[in-house]
Amino acid sequence: MDLVGLRDYAAAFPRGRFGSPEDRYRHRLIRRYVGHGGRCLHLRGGVLFWPRPRQRLFQYRLRWSARRAGTQDLTTLLDTGGWRERSAASWLIAVGRRADLRDRIARDLHSGTACGYGWDYCTALARLGTEQDAELLRRYLDQALLAPRPVDEDDHRHCRRRAMGALLFLDGVLGTSRAQPLLAPGGLWEQWSGEEGTDSLAEERESVAQLVAFAAGRRPQIRT
Repeated sequence: MDLVGLRDYAAAFPRGRFGSPEDRYRHRLIRRYVGHGGRCLHLRGGVLFWPRPRQRLFQYRLRWSARRAGTQDLTTLLDTGGWRERSAASWLIAVGRRADLRDRIARDLHSGTACGYGWDYCTALARLGTEQDAELLRRYLDQALLAPRPVDEDDHRHCRRRAMGALLFLDGVLGTSRAQPLLAPGGLWEQWSGEEGTDSLAEERESVAQLVAFAAGRRPQIRT
């Protein structure tokens, strides 16, 4: 969906005194954190290539939104169920390093339903950056790499690759080696990925590193 479509999506929600108080609250959150400027589409990667002054302004607005969003706000966005809402909430969690929502992210990932936004969850865990987050990613991969292939396979493949990239990134930051048993010859990654193997993982790890840097307010070092 293009940015015009996203603005139309946000504008379609009832305003004023229509709907229940819960509906009005949810719609206010969506207009505030999801629909403004097509934010969740920019965060899918294009923002990393913007001129630095524009990036700084966008990062400032993200930090302001992350400070403004309370736990109930973020939980409501995650509960709403759409990929846009969950993607926006994941980024606010990452920018604000909201460890209080770590368990919620883990629960959604392990439910097997995080399709279309699961890779944003992995980025959020990489940004939180602790041993606990690395262990959550490892446990997710232990489960996901053995799961039957879903109908919407492309989204799930992307999520598994992002999870492995995030785990490799955290291994590098923390000095651990949680990914190695998964990547061993004949291991779960080889069984799942087939001919793809580990060829794309260095790029995936680098992608996670750039997204984490952006969430932290730094300039991504994009290699061209």
